[in-house]
Amino acid sequence: MEEIGKKRLAAAGAAAAGLIYFFVCAFPLQKELILVPAWTRNLAQAPVAPLPIRGLAGASKSSKSPEASSSIPFRLGGSYGYFTAEGSLLFAATAAYGVAMAPDAFATYERVSEGFSIKSPAGVELAKASIAGYPFFAAGRRFVIGPDQSTVCELGRAGTAAWTYRFPSIVTAFDASPTLAAFGLMDGSVVGLDRSGVEKLNFAPGGSRIPGVYGVAVAPDGLMVAAITGLGNQRLVVMEKRSAAYRVAYHRYLSSDYRRPVYIAFTPDGGELAYEAPEGVGVYDRATRSESLVSVPANSRLGLTLRKGGIMVLLSGEAEKKRLVCAALPDRRIVDVSFQAREAFIETRDDSLFLGADQDIVRMDLQER
Repeated sequence: MEEIGKKRLAAAGAAAAGLIYFFVCAFPLQKELILVPAWTRNLAQAPVAPLPIRGLAGASKSSKSPEASSSIPFRLGGSYGYFTAEGSLLFAATAAYGVAMAPDAFATYERVSEGFSIKSPAGVELAKASIAGYPFFAAGRRFVIGPDQSTVCELGRAGTAAWTYRFPSIVTAFDASPTLAAFGLMDGSVVGLDRSGVEKLNFAPGGSRIPGVYGVAVAPDGLMVAAITGLGNQRLVVMEKRSAAYRVAYHRYLSSDYRRPVYIAFTPDGGELAYEAPEGVGVYDRATRSESLVSVPANSRLGLTLRKGGIMVLLSGEAEKKRLVCAALPDRRIVDVSFQAREAFIETRDDSLFLGADQDIVRMDLQER
């Protein structure tokens, strides 16, 4: 036990040293750009439950503060909670089983869920849903998938079902924009539903020995849907809305043969699509319909873009070895730093980057100098 304690202490010390390095050093970027540390916070300083905060959704509306529009959800190891871009830790709690999160709301749920409460980051109950299943939030919308894993409903603001849709197969992947929710199914189909639950897309890419959808992404404007499909000739398929229907705009066979959920997402501005590949992170450019590769190790979990300079931010790694990469496409490294952490996350807001590592969150800002 003493030896285990020493190893844990050494790991914690390595993580802390790495974060101190982030905090005291400004990374040189391009000639005009630098990444400047702004603050660091330890989750031990956070309240263990939501507290009413003036200006936050669901809290007192008598006055407003900068916190009102900057609550950022996080999940780090067994903890979840919210912080603000200004450096306030709103709370850090532990969910008994699962939690669905969005900037304006969260809901915890049990292994056998017959209903749940939806609360604001300030802890105020916004709605109560009496629907069996598991909540998931995206693009300002709230959904529930049933225990059968094939029935989905979207919740209205009061917590009641606005519509319900039963798929012919188990749902294996999901993403949404404000106007379109896309579901990947075990049978290899991609189904897209509008805000009323009306089917707008139903396509089975085929071309693989075993059908299936392992990842799906929807562009923020809802006009493009991408998916990683099949086993035995796994494929990337990108569909674009033309007139009233979605048509295949780009596809190719991949070198991967993942048998698990695959990370794939459009950048916040919708200009690029990033997806996990054995060679690193594949990037599809929506404007040119061409691909490039950022050659970081496999297991890259995030592909986000900082607004200024079009910088893509990636987090990758296994076990306690993590790697933060900031790259200008196609693959010009601006930051490439390794650090020790058992759990990590990355978020971006405008020109700020938020890195979570074990019990710490660090903010760094992209600035012109």
